[in-house]
Order: sequence, then structure tokens, then C-alpha cells
Amino acid sequence: MHWGNPYYLFLLILIPIFLIFIGLAKHKRKRNFKKFAEKKFYDFYMQNFSDFHWNLKNIIFVTALLFLIISLAKPRWSKEVQIIKKEGIDIVVCIDVSKSMDAQDIQPNRIDRAKDQISLFIDQLKGDRIALVAFAGESFVQCPLTNDYGAAKLFLNLLDTETVPSYGTDIGGAISNATELFGEKNKHKMIIIVSDGEDLAGNAIDVTKKAVKENAIIYTLGIGSPEGSTIPLKDQSGNTVYAKNDKGDIVFSKLDIKTLTQIAKFGQGRFFPITPKQSEIFEIMKSINAIEKKKLDSKEFTRYKEQYKYFVIICLVLLIIESIILYRKKREFKRVLDHEE
Repeated sequence: MHWGNPYYLFLLILIPIFLIFIGLAKHKRKRNFKKFAEKKFYDFYMQNFSDFHWNLKNIIFVTALLFLIISLAKPRWSKEVQIIKKEGIDIVVCIDVSKSMDAQDIQPNRIDRAKDQISLFIDQLKGDRIALVAFAGESFVQCPLTNDYGAAKLFLNLLDTETVPSYGTDIGGAISNATELFGEKNKHKMIIIVSDGEDLAGNAIDVTKKAVKENAIIYTLGIGSPEGSTIPLKDQSGNTVYAKNDKGDIVFSKLDIKTLTQIAKFGQGRFFPITPKQSEIFEIMKSINAIEKKKLDSKEFTRYKEQYKYFVIICLVLLIIESIILYRKKREFKRVLDHEE
């Protein structure tokens, strides 16, 4: 026999404790009787009390307690085989963590809004595996492919614009890194780029074409506004300053719709600007659901069936029986009725 909660078996120590308590109660009853009468009158005094029924009630109650404890420990026997199949597609989300993502043209700022969108996207997934790639001037895998969505969101929350120390924005490098995460046998692959689109490396289109040849579909989510915004920074004193170019002019970071649209076009996907309604997430989910999902894995599990319900039933039956057993002899009640008459 196997147990689901074996630690409950420690409660079996209550059985001898209860039996000791019953014995002490009987001893105390006799001791208290001696205080007002001689011992030879005890049997006469207790003639209407049935020791047999009293002991029977206690035995039944202790047995019911025994079955209750066993049921809590969840006994298991009789093996059953379960086959669990998982289907879905592999998705890599590449999130831009360059300094321009601190711009506040999208409240509270671009990076936080992007993380909110990705978190919502993860909440909609069912059976698909997801990975996170953070990129700026270079890229790295923040979270490998997983179907543990809680872990993916935990890694997502750790991202900020200090995650990647190198300056710049290399979207092509992020796509290349994402492609390497997919296995060679993957039939369907999806890459989602979340960025303001300022591809400073300028090689995103070429890398996108290579990714498509390996069955990857690329969607782009644009975060920011076409009008642009300044990029807040902190100086050594902790004061807020704004990023400047080599000429000393304050830099305005704008959403590069053209670049993101071209990447999505060559990636056979679509470009979506991030909006407060977050409708673009659900549009991407429609595309995911329309893709024929491949079988990720199929596992066979052998487990024991839980049988605790039988012990619960026996426990309830015993308690009912215990409740209807009387330990006072019937003639006592007859004598009381005669006296009343």
C-alpha cells in the first residue's frame, strides 16, 4: 500500500492515548464512589449501567477514529496508467531593454508598458512553450523555452533597462538568438519583437529572412509614439538628466514604425502598435490558435488510485452505530416510567 499523506499516520498515537483516557475515567469513577459509599455497594449502584455496551461504544469510536486517520493519509493501491499529451507551438518573445525604453511617451514608461503586455500575453497561453530574450546592444536568453508560465513571468519582472549593460539596439541579434532556441524538428516557431524599433545595428531584415527559412513567423509590437520623447537618465548625484547626442543636443526617441513593419512583413507576420486597450495581444492569440499545433511531447504515467473514500464511508457507518448504542439498561427506563405512573 502507498500513501498520499503519510505524515497523518502519526495521528495513530491518539488511539492508545484515548484508550488510556477511557481506563483512567473508569478508575476515577470508582474512586469518586468511595468518597460517599463503601466499595461493596458499587455493583448495586452501577446495576443499571452496562459495561458491555459502554466498552462496545468506545471500541467502535476508536475504530472509527482509526479509519478516519487512515483516510486522511490517503491510502493508494491498484495501479492505473495515464497518457498525457501536450500540444502547442514554441514562442520566443524578444523584449527591448535599451535605454530608449525608459522614455515616458507611453505611461508609465515604455519598458513597464511592454512588460505589462507580455505578462497579459503569457496569461492567454495554453499548452504553448515560451522563452524570453532581452536585447539592447547585445542579447541574451532571460528565460529558456518553458511551459511554466509562473516562472516565465518571474523572469519577465526582473527585466529593466539595466539588464543589458551594452548600449544600442540590435534587433537582428535578438532574432538570431531567438532562432537558436528552437529545436531543428520544430514545425512551427513564433518570434515576437517588442521594441520601439530603433534598429541601430541595421541587420534585422537580413536575419529575419533567414529565420523565415527555418519556419519562424515574426510579429512585431511597437512601443512608443511617432512624436517621440526624451530619454531620462540618472547622473552620479541621482538627479534626472536627459540623454544627449555627440553634439550635446537632447535626443528624442521615436517609434520606428517603418522598421518594425518591414520586419513583420518579411517575417510573414504582422505589426501592431501597443495600445491601452491591449487588443493587439488578442489578435496575436488568434494567429496562434489558427496555426496547426504540433505535438510537443507524450508521456505515460503509472500511478496508484486513491482509495480513501472507502475508509471515510466505514468511519461514518461506525459513528452512526456508536451513536445509537445505549449503555444504560432498558429496565432503568421502565422503572422510571413505573414510578411516574
